[in-house]
Amino acid sequence: MQDLKAKFDAYYNSHLLHKFAELEEERQKQLTVFIRRLLVTGAFIPLLLALFWNSFWGEYIAESREATKVTIYVLIFYVIAAMLYCQSPVTSFKLDVKADIMQTFAAFWGDFLYVHGVSLPEGTLIASNILPYYDSRENDDYFQGCYHDVNIIISEPKLYKKVRTRNGSHNVKVFEGIIIQLEINKDFKGKTVVLKDCGLFNIFKKIRRTERVKLEDVVFEKHFEVFSDNQIEARYLLTTAFMERMLKAKKVFHGKTIQFSFFDNKLLIAIETNQNMFEVSSLFTRTTNRKMINQAFEQFTSVMALVDTLKLQK
Repeated sequence: MQDLKAKFDAYYNSHLLHKFAELEEERQKQLTVFIRRLLVTGAFIPLLLALFWNSFWGEYIAESREATKVTIYVLIFYVIAAMLYCQSPVTSFKLDVKADIMQTFAAFWGDFLYVHGVSLPEGTLIASNILPYYDSRENDDYFQGCYHDVNIIISEPKLYKKVRTRNGSHNVKVFEGIIIQLEINKDFKGKTVVLKDCGLFNIFKKIRRTERVKLEDVVFEKHFEVFSDNQIEARYLLTTAFMERMLKAKKVFHGKTIQFSFFDNKLLIAIETNQNMFEVSSLFTRTTNRKMINQAFEQFTSVMALVDTLKLQK
């Protein structure tokens, strides 16, 4: 790890430092825009609060609430609009940096393509059977390339489910994290799904999944439940050595929820985390500050370590 970090430091100095330095001027401009917008929108808030206060007490005396309700709606609308207005330069700068930096950043690990706002095909996500039901998704980072002779795709989606209530409906986040697709050097026709162990709740999985596979590894069984439409094939895939590697892979991500699916000669891995991955800049930090790029390096290294741990090379 130290050798890899030393190599990345050298790579950063020769390929990334000048890019970040050039982006500092743009950061200053966008920061100025953000501050101006914050001051402009903030200037009207005392006036709106005074209007609310005046209508509240006026209607309190008149024993009415109609004008107060309207004022509250106006306040809520204004706050939302102001937040979006002020957020615009923050988001714009982040996307500009990613467009300029991330392709070079990913190239450190090999022949990788970076795209923002793309994810794996919806059919692949649904077919994996390791993700919750969702109605919509929001796509962030997407990397595609080859690492140690393994074809790999890394995507960072957020999945949302529409929940209906008496007053309408709203979206609830049901998954946030990274999804990794790996091509594996084994031929199989069925589907084997490895889910986190949910104790008594696993009875519901038995109803909606295919047949449960009972394995002899007690430690593995504590962490995961396996379902497959082919018992023999599942045991062919989940060898003792491979199960040990999967447990190590779980440790790579510090015990976060991690689930696997084998299908179509692919291995799909879903890792839940509420941490926004692969962020390399912020409008409120100098672009040459190494803290965020170092964190992104550690996150990407964790994904590559997972590939190394599973030993999928041909």
